[in-house]
Amino acid sequence: MPTTDDEPFAVVIPPPVQVEVEKLAGRSAGYGDTRRLLGQDPCQPALKAYRLSGPLEPVVCGVRLKRGYRLAFTTQPPLVPKEDARRRVVVLYVGKREPGHRGDDDVWDLLHDLFGTKNPPVGHDKPPCCAQQLPEIRDEALDAFVAKLRRVQRGR
Repeated sequence: MPTTDDEPFAVVIPPPVQVEVEKLAGRSAGYGDTRRLLGQDPCQPALKAYRLSGPLEPVVCGVRLKRGYRLAFTTQPPLVPKEDARRRVVVLYVGKREPGHRGDDDVWDLLHDLFGTKNPPVGHDKPPCCAQQLPEIRDEALDAFVAKLRRVQRGR
């Protein structure tokens, strides 16, 4: 999973997520700017990052991209501090927010399905991402999420 060494945060994009990122090429979704800001500081106000509500609130934050796209991310402590002491920002998914915000292809519905949780009802709170502490995911949960994403991509 590639990162850029000159950023304060190590941004990690798992291979199946990179497949989704590549689908944004030519769509003017603003992914590159958002990716750069995440590497600088996932809590900076310019991102306007917010927590997902419900069971994913401690784990996932969201960012609005342009043209109806969204990006989901989380963080982890450094995996091998001796090699890279930076906190990791893990991009979990990028996708389109569907009109009406509910449906099989909606980014948040898919994300909740991949985590095995229900999407909260319409009208739920979206507190700021970094009002308390950064979202965080355990290695085992990230591995399981990435494995499920691979299976979903193969089934499409």
